[in-house]
Amino acid sequence: MGKTAIFTFLALLAAAPCGAQTAAPTASEPVVAQASSERVHANPTLQYILIKAVAAQVIGVVDARALPVESEGYNLLKYCWTPENLLGDWSENAGLTGLMVAQALESYSWARDLGRAGYPALSVADAIGRHEAALIAAGFTDAARDHALDALVGTLEEIRRGAPGAARILKVNRCGRQIRSLALNYKTAPEGGRARFVPYILHRICSAQDLDPDNPVRCDYWMNAKAEGLMSFAGPMAYSVRWPDGTVATGQFDPDTSRAVGIVTLREQPLKK
Repeated sequence: MGKTAIFTFLALLAAAPCGAQTAAPTASEPVVAQASSERVHANPTLQYILIKAVAAQVIGVVDARALPVESEGYNLLKYCWTPENLLGDWSENAGLTGLMVAQALESYSWARDLGRAGYPALSVADAIGRHEAALIAAGFTDAARDHALDALVGTLEEIRRGAPGAARILKVNRCGRQIRSLALNYKTAPEGGRARFVPYILHRICSAQDLDPDNPVRCDYWMNAKAEGLMSFAGPMAYSVRWPDGTVATGQFDPDTSRAVGIVTLREQPLKK
């Protein structure tokens, strides 16, 4: 986030209802090591800031989807930033974290595109910050998102009246037609490896939380590979494989490189001498 967006964001959250934020434990309460998703629920305000910082590190995802502003106006929903499109089979398991990832990437795309559409950057940052704060205060519910989008449209229309030449704002949901996850089979070579996967951005979030990203208890978004059937991957993935001899290998891959063959193959690498 830019400084203006952060200040607006934190000021609005300070005024949010008490239920939107979780109080810190008292000195008498034991400190329990939390899983990643528990940390997100315990302090959604600070965790969203952390998640947005991680999203900034994978900003290539946003730039790769950049499209020109259309003649009829700028559609806030044009990119279909949803957990399902970003995380595939992991969207449900990611829960609130996945919703925050989607919003962070959507916010970055709005800031970029609205600047190109003739809107002043500082005013846009303030409007986006208010939108994000409203969502966090309301727990990212569907109803809260609809209400916050309507408010954002209204705010941007006010800004547009003072910005000659700025594009009209639209809110047209065509996301039912756009599924970006990729269904693939997987195998290990040699056979018998036991694999699990997690979207790389969730892996990075766990690291940013000072949790072991390869520990499926602490980084609780990992999913075991399906014994049969396709898995829906979306974007870069991290993996861990336990081989029949007991050794464990970890790494990353881009499922899009397996699109043509329809299968992800995880190969055991020879030990370096």
